[in-house]
Amino acid sequence: MKINKNNYSHQIEIKKSTKTLILEFLNKELKEEGIKKNSDSMLAEIFQAKTNIKVSRKTISKYREELKIPSSLKRE
Repeated sequence: MKINKNNYSHQIEIKKSTKTLILEFLNKELKEEGIKKNSDSMLAEIFQAKTNIKVSRKTISKYREELKIPSSLKRE
């Protein structure tokens, strides 16, 4: 089995750009959040609607925690 290094590098670039999109989305969305705090599953749905990229609630949670943003129940 031969691994194409160029293809692997391209896949890493795609993942990085998706991660960057999610992080930027979370920063923007959570700063503009009003009284109603969105759950991780709701944020995943909003992200998918805006970007047409499907992400799981767990992915949103992982990146939210990476940004040191508390859960919806703990945000003021």
